[in-house]
Parts: sequence; C-alpha cells; structure tokens
Amino acid sequence: MSPLRGEEFTGRTVEEAIERGLRALGRKRTEVDIEVLEKGKPANVLGPRRPDAGNRAREEEGEESSPAFAEELALGATVLRELLDAMGVDAEVAVEDRPGMEGVDVLGADLGALIGRGGENLVALQQIVSAITSKKVGRSVHVPVDIEGYRRRREDQLREIAQRVASRVRASGQAVTLEPMLAYERRIVHLSVQDQPGLKTESVGMEPNRRVVISSTAPGARGPFREGPPSGGGFRPRPPGGPGTGGYGPRRGYGPRPGGYRPRPERGP
Repeated sequence: MSPLRGEEFTGRTVEEAIERGLRALGRKRTEVDIEVLEKGKPANVLGPRRPDAGNRAREEEGEESSPAFAEELALGATVLRELLDAMGVDAEVAVEDRPGMEGVDVLGADLGALIGRGGENLVALQQIVSAITSKKVGRSVHVPVDIEGYRRRREDQLREIAQRVASRVRASGQAVTLEPMLAYERRIVHLSVQDQPGLKTESVGMEPNRRVVISSTAPGARGPFREGPPSGGGFRPRPPGGPGTGGYGPRRGYGPRPGGYRPRPERGP
C-alpha cells in the first residue's frame, strides 16, 4: 500500500471502524494516522507514518491491546466478578459504556487493598482481567478497570499537574522532571502535553523510578530539575574549599545539646 493512499472503514462506532481498519491493514494504532470524517460515517485510516521523537516517547507508554467492544466489556465484567469471588472480596461490578469512559467499575467498601500503593494493585488487576478476556475472545483487548473512581480521579489529577507544569516550563524555559509514575500515568502526561506548541516530553530512568520530563523547545531552554521534594533521604556533597568558594570552610563547633551533659572545670582546694 502506498504511504499516501487513504483507506476508509465503517463500523457501528468510531472505535469499531478504526479497529476494522487496523486489522485490514495489519498495523498498530501508533503506526497510522487516523482521521474521523464524521461520527456515524466512515473513519479514514491513512498510511504508515514515521514517528518523531515525541511520538516515540508516548508510544513507549502506550498499550498495544485494542479497546474492548461492548460485548467484550461485559465479558470482562464477568471475569472480574469471578476473580473477586475467588479473592473473597465483596463488591459490585458494573459496566460503564458512556463514550470516552468505557470500562468496568468496582464498587464497594474498604477496597483500598485492591487499589494498592499508588494504584499498583489496580493496574495488576486490570492486566489480569484484560489477559483472561483476550484469551476468551481470541484477540488482544484492553479492559479498563476502575475501583471506586480512583483511576478517574488520579487521571484528572495528572492532567492538572501536566497542564500546570507545562505552563511553568513555557514561561520559564526551565525543564521539569516529575516524580516517578506508573506507565499508564506517564502516558496521560505525554498525551496532555503533546499538542502544546513549544513543549516536548520524554521518559527517563528505569522502572520503578521512571519519570516524565517536560521541556521547552525554545532557544536557550534549560535542563530539568525535579518537581516536588526528593523521594528519599540522603545528602549532597559540596566541593572542597574555603569560604567564598562554595566549599565546606572551617568546621563549626556545636554547643551542648538540650538536656545533655557538659563537665564543669575542676576547682582547686
């Protein structure tokens, strides 16, 4: 197929049309340009593109599985109910099918253990549900899972952080490195900044300390510093030297600590 030739595909929804196009072309979503001509009418899937640096940064956080259709979401909900029953978790599972918010929601009390620290358990549960559902339907699908609205609240928070930091970077020219995030969280930050002119994002570091850097592309832009307080303790050595050189200088003595003991000088006869 010529890279410049467009192909049109139809479906009950835009996502279904896109999925059909990807299957027919044998391509991943990140390898094509997608243009929706009109909702309810064909979606136009263009030819392969060459990803730029910004696209590569976002692709590394993306999920290769396709979004689940309504019937696959229902199956994913059944899979999730069975998992929760096996775990002895008393909770309700509901399917959310509103456009742009499709997924499976878990509702109940005392579900913090399912979410885990920083949402790690929630991500693992979602991966298990998606894997089992994919095996049942015979293709790789992504089933979004949320617990008591945690994921949506976290996504809203990440978008707000991304917009706030992006505004600061644009105004100052100083790059900012965010705190470590899970892969899906980094992807949200990438997507929140990708269309803002004069800015770029990239992921740096190794898991579980991989971070997003938001930088300015303007001439004279400066390198990053980390957003927020350090994640752990430690010290930063200063260069050797005396006063006025940025070094240590003379060692300063310290008085007695409160509540401590200081010997008195001996008295004569």
